[in-house]
Amino acid sequence: MLKRTPLYDVHQKLKAKMVEFGGFEMPIQYASIIDEHMAVRTKAGIFDVSHMGEILVEGEKAADFLNGLFTNDITAMKDGKVMYTIMTYDSGGAVDDLMVYRLRGDKYFLVVNASNKDKDFEYIKSKAPCNVKVEDLSKDWAEIAVQGPESFEFAEKLLGPLHISRFCFTYLNYNGASLILSRTGYTGEDGIEIYGPPESIVELFEDFVEEKVAPCGLGARDTLRFEAGLPLYGHELSENITPVEAGLLPFIKFDKEFSGREVLYRQYKENEGRRLVGLKLAEKGVPRQGYRVFFGGNEVGFVTSGNFAPYLKEYLALALVDLPKDIMGDYAGREFEVEIREKRLKAEAVPKNFLKAIKPKL
Repeated sequence: MLKRTPLYDVHQKLKAKMVEFGGFEMPIQYASIIDEHMAVRTKAGIFDVSHMGEILVEGEKAADFLNGLFTNDITAMKDGKVMYTIMTYDSGGAVDDLMVYRLRGDKYFLVVNASNKDKDFEYIKSKAPCNVKVEDLSKDWAEIAVQGPESFEFAEKLLGPLHISRFCFTYLNYNGASLILSRTGYTGEDGIEIYGPPESIVELFEDFVEEKVAPCGLGARDTLRFEAGLPLYGHELSENITPVEAGLLPFIKFDKEFSGREVLYRQYKENEGRRLVGLKLAEKGVPRQGYRVFFGGNEVGFVTSGNFAPYLKEYLALALVDLPKDIMGDYAGREFEVEIREKRLKAEAVPKNFLKAIKPKL
């Protein structure tokens, strides 16, 4: 049986179209995916992301323990900071990608992908020393995300002045409930994510909608993250796709020890094998996950994510390709082909952050 977030009744009232995602019954859209996408790009939208998992790790050695699991260096964090990182197996493959909140030096709040929550919790718990406590808080928390260029304006109407920098968080009180508010997101826009008791998050979601912030489903969340070139676990990252292959080097610190470091460092230094590239199609066609990609007439890889980008008005793809070593990292402007319905369509290599790399069509 599918799980439901605390906002399920609100989604029903707003006549959302519901689908299965990560074991939950979630809204895919309320109006149209394109309208919701454009609301976030031009104004503001609100998402129910209560399906995400929340894990608390605390103890005197919590920082050192987690630093040995994650590619990024969490010992560089201060209280009130948020960091993106990847948790890797010894093979170099990704257990998950996640956000780390440093509540204090010995206490960390982890936000993990819904479909990986149970796996992540068991993996972390199995590795934890006896003096580090690992607790699954997911049932006690709900989460919403308000994203878009006007998101702060709407948030301050309801919550008061917000003095918070990117990748930081703060605590605030809302109608007697204690909430965590972070300046993070998954859309390529500025915005906030708010965690708290389910009843308070439901009330806050309804208040934002009353203020005319557009409710948005997972359909727009996916097109927004894709347009900004952000990875999705199971597509650009997986047990079989490493963070080096996914182009996530800024979030890998090789000057420390962590699971899979040797494999990832070898991939980085040898500078060969598969790498993620961005592709802009020259003609109409939607490249789906798994579609074959060609270079110089040879099959070199496959599409990890592809779609029509509503804001940029282009057909785009992220693809994992294995190219000759002499052109590794020198992809820009090179011609590829994507096979769609037994027809090869020409595509040009572009930077993966499509939102920054491509000028929107009028």
